[in-house]
Amino acid sequence: MKLTESTRNEIGMPVVGFGTFQLSDDQAEYSVTEALKAGFRHIDSSEAYYNEEGTGRGIKAAGVSRDELFVTTKLFPAPVKNYSQTDKNYSQTIETLKNQLKQLQLDYVDLYLIHAPLSELRMEQWNAFVELKKLGLAKHIGVSNYNIATIKEILDAGLAKPEANQIEFHPISAQVELTRYMKENAIAPIAYSSLAPLSTWRVEEGQGGEVLAEIKKEGQQIIKEVATKLEVSEARVLLRWGLQHGYAVLTKSSKPERIRENFNLFDFEISDNDMERLNQLDQNQALAWAAGGLDPMAAPPLK
Repeated sequence: MKLTESTRNEIGMPVVGFGTFQLSDDQAEYSVTEALKAGFRHIDSSEAYYNEEGTGRGIKAAGVSRDELFVTTKLFPAPVKNYSQTDKNYSQTIETLKNQLKQLQLDYVDLYLIHAPLSELRMEQWNAFVELKKLGLAKHIGVSNYNIATIKEILDAGLAKPEANQIEFHPISAQVELTRYMKENAIAPIAYSSLAPLSTWRVEEGQGGEVLAEIKKEGQQIIKEVATKLEVSEARVLLRWGLQHGYAVLTKSSKPERIRENFNLFDFEISDNDMERLNQLDQNQALAWAAGGLDPMAAPPLK
């Protein structure tokens, strides 16, 4: 299938989305507006980003028709201010999305995700997600940072399957078995932290980009060689690599020129040979969550 700006995946999601992680409310407002002006029609947010009011203002300011937009947000499985508090139960999950919709100034989201399988109440939360879809508050429901075991937990219970799983995905963390499993079960794959292999990823103090920097060096040379051959940026190579693996990808920037550049992924293609060179970099190593000292892909004990 030829990829174009209008390409959408099996749940109707535009395959290139704009993410809002690590943006302040004001940055989110400005950047989301700029992204929508640049042609993005897929916005990715989360309760845990503390910027949904700004994201909502940015969506409104751009003036794009709601039926053209695909908006994703996420439930953090426990109170985001203090993870030691009690995990969210069924009714709290319902109320959380209602509150998020107020902040986003929307009547519904196109996709609602459980941010990670960190809660012992995750099955109760999933039942609430099924109800939220019935209520029309979420058109599609899915998960994030789930592995095969935690997806199977839902399927084995005979519940509605997740329609999508958003995971860290880049050449160093290619998630081969999980990707195959999602394809077999028609679960749409969404990539975050596609740019984690780069030395320029999360360089500001406290963002964690320096963690595991030593394992990225070999890959950086190969990524640079592919980018030079194609005459595109290294960031665009990594995003295009995700697209060619069948993933939707997320980009993020607060700079208008970078926002526009990262949306432009459709006028070049990585050759089969260079795709394989990038595939060979896989170390099955998460970088984004390692930066925070947490790995939600390691399944908690199933209850």
